[in-house]
Amino acid sequence: MRRRWLFWGCMIVVLGFVSLAGIKWLVSWHTSQNWHTPLAGRIIVIDAGHGGPDGGAVGGSTEEKDITLKIAQDVRHYLQEMGAVVVMTRDKDMDLADDNYEGRHKRQDLVRRADLINKTHPDAFVSVHLNAIPMPSLHGAQTFYHPKFSENRKLALFIQDSLKRNLGNTNRYAKPISHVYLLKKSEAPSALVEVGFLSNAQERALLIQRNYQKQAAASISQGVMRYFTNEKVPSD
Repeated sequence: MRRRWLFWGCMIVVLGFVSLAGIKWLVSWHTSQNWHTPLAGRIIVIDAGHGGPDGGAVGGSTEEKDITLKIAQDVRHYLQEMGAVVVMTRDKDMDLADDNYEGRHKRQDLVRRADLINKTHPDAFVSVHLNAIPMPSLHGAQTFYHPKFSENRKLALFIQDSLKRNLGNTNRYAKPISHVYLLKKSEAPSALVEVGFLSNAQERALLIQRNYQKQAAASISQGVMRYFTNEKVPSD
């Protein structure tokens, strides 16, 4: 009995030291256990936009940060089912800045997210957001990418094509964008998905539904999976 407790005590200590530095070892083990899954051996970082004091876009009583977290968690679930090792920039209602930080709170949050992404050395990075603008008629999911890498465009095209196929309510196309901090700083193939417009009442009614959130997450995950296959890249 004493030896058994000693064994489990050692295991708890070892698990307590698992961090980003141990991800490569975890991937090696994960690959051997999931050789038949399409994303075995892949590391994917998923970013749920905003969080904590930063609610993001608002539509009615709905805040962006709450929906992005649910969709990002669903994306993690689907990618893990495909064999990927998934790292989240946040997994609850928080950001990465210090509570008592006296400088630019949002800046510190973004810098730390970028550091987390690059220290993880992922095979891909996807940030999940929602939109809101003063034109309530606009709607539809859209994927953005930084034009610095051709792989960014490729990843965005696959995600946008999957959103079009599965959601069936967007005619938008993958679009280059240069000023988004995380896309600019990420060293991995990256995309930012604006899943919909909270400023559009009809789309907001969909975005707050769990079934639609899961459908959007499944579409994003499918796009990521297709990026890592030999499938022909979709056109714009």
